[in-house]
Amino acid sequence: MVRTVRADVYRHSSQKIGGSNVADEPAPLAGLVANSAQPAFEIMRGSPGAELTAAQGLAPRALASHEAERRELFAALRTPIVTTSMSGRVTGFNAAAISLFGAPQRLYNRNIRDVLPFVPLPRDTAEGGDAQGRVADAFGHSVDLEVSRTVLSEHDASEGYAVYVVHDISRHAELNRLREQLLYSVAHELRSPLMVLDNALEILETDYLHLTAHDFDQVLGKARRTALRMRTLMEDLLSAGSIQSGHFVVVPRRTELDSIVMDAMEIVSPAIEGRGQRVELELPDERMPVLADQRYARQVLTNLLANASKYSPEHSVIRLTAVPDASVVRISVIDQGSGIAPEQQAGLFERFYRVRSGTDIPGVGLGLAIAKGIVDAHGGTIGIQSEPGCGTTVWFTLPRDSRQT
Repeated sequence: MVRTVRADVYRHSSQKIGGSNVADEPAPLAGLVANSAQPAFEIMRGSPGAELTAAQGLAPRALASHEAERRELFAALRTPIVTTSMSGRVTGFNAAAISLFGAPQRLYNRNIRDVLPFVPLPRDTAEGGDAQGRVADAFGHSVDLEVSRTVLSEHDASEGYAVYVVHDISRHAELNRLREQLLYSVAHELRSPLMVLDNALEILETDYLHLTAHDFDQVLGKARRTALRMRTLMEDLLSAGSIQSGHFVVVPRRTELDSIVMDAMEIVSPAIEGRGQRVELELPDERMPVLADQRYARQVLTNLLANASKYSPEHSVIRLTAVPDASVVRISVIDQGSGIAPEQQAGLFERFYRVRSGTDIPGVGLGLAIAKGIVDAHGGTIGIQSEPGCGTTVWFTLPRDSRQT
């Protein structure tokens, strides 16, 4: 019995592929391939199979039109599809598969395991039909793939074929890696302050009666600053979520720039002092009111100062400047770090992006992404200027409040 279900025929004219000479051999394509001992292309040449089909009510011309429609449909599919013989040799593929893997010569007549090393062979019935793995695409980039295998056969299994449907899941795999990285980074960021807080509480519990007023204030101050650091991290996570979901809202009010700066300095001072660094403030002498949501504007400045401290050498100087313009104030944080290469600067304001610095610097990779979301919500702008070996300047603007009070 001849089955008429097939799509396109990929022909190779006397070329050496995969170590063998293939001369005008038809290569059936995935899912629409003839499945019989007699090649399906003969049906369109007046073979007995065509007479049988015509006798069943389908004229050869109608059959040809039907097959042409199937070929067009198959060619239009954007999902890569590869078919193999029961021995695992690639016999067909669509244009999407060529786009993914490269030239047809990289596919035809090769063992499917050479193309997709992680998939089961057609006769591997003990393994499931789905598999996931990573391969290099036509451009040499690593891609994460999920492949579904379906085996179609007649009574004689040797006459069957396998269909491999390939899905690129790189984006989903990357998101999963980012989630894992986020959980690890948050746990890492919380572990240190939790230990400090636990030690402070233990001192207060066991040595309370023996502490002087000065010692008590020292321990309590350390616990308070540690709790503030943990609250800042939680604010970053909440802000990132609301910015991403589109529910982020700021309520700008007349606020003194000095107040925003002092709030941020209170939060980051313990970390900066712990590294022997200092911050030089270059603020206007006159009062500088801005239209800002003080809580979120402080969060922007806190993140920029914290980044400057992390990526700067110990005992270095961090400069914080504010330069008024006609309608905005430009606030800049300038460090003496190693700088950032131009190719790494494009992703700095994306979530979870971390500069490849060659050092194990802790962090979640949300600071600059959150800063951009907050500044954008205020109607301001944010940017970066950096060169390797010359430090980094991150600046942002807030609208001035020029109303007289």
